Amino acid sequence: MPATRGGTSRSPNVLEVPRSNAMLTVDQAIDVLQDGDRRVRELLATVAEHDMMRPATIGGGEWSAKDLLGHLAFWEEIALETLRWRRRGERPRMEEAFTAGGTDELNAWNQERKRSWSLERIGTNAEQTHQGLISALGGLSDEEWRAKAAQEGSSGRPLGEELGAVLGAPQRPFGHAWAHLPDLEAFVSALRSA
Repeated sequence: MPATRGGTSRSPNVLEVPRSNAMLTVDQAIDVLQDGDRRVRELLATVAEHDMMRPATIGGGEWSAKDLLGHLAFWEEIALETLRWRRRGERPRMEEAFTAGGTDELNAWNQERKRSWSLERIGTNAEQTHQGLISALGGLSDEEWRAKAAQEGSSGRPLGEELGAVLGAPQRPFGHAWAHLPDLEAFVSALRSA
């Protein structure tokens, strides 16, 4: 069960999270991330390794389930880099951390970067990145969470809002997994029906 920073835990099925673009608390953000990760992992646990590797099975595109897992981890990597840049008082520059370009270019670059990785390596990377992100978020003070970016050319948003956008889905800050769960559920359902 996800634990709050205060030490109490909540049922993973009961999240009291605003479904809007309002800024969440650190504990709410951690709960959303943990719940999304749990749901993805529960679905992927039912998929055989050979099915995880099959291309063009997720979302009507070229992605495999392995690619999706690598994609979700990549955006958590981006969130960690954003946090590191902000802690240094600098504006995040993804072209220095990863590659130049917008979202589609970043996603394509990451897919190519991880193409030759084994499923085991993808899974280990995803788990380590997720745990690193949860740990980093859990170590933030409320003051850091609410601090607005002051760097020239930055968004001027509070850190929590900026990270919520990096890891978000429409109307669900930190809910990136939910943007992909319908496709993953359809894939798993099709495997069960076959």
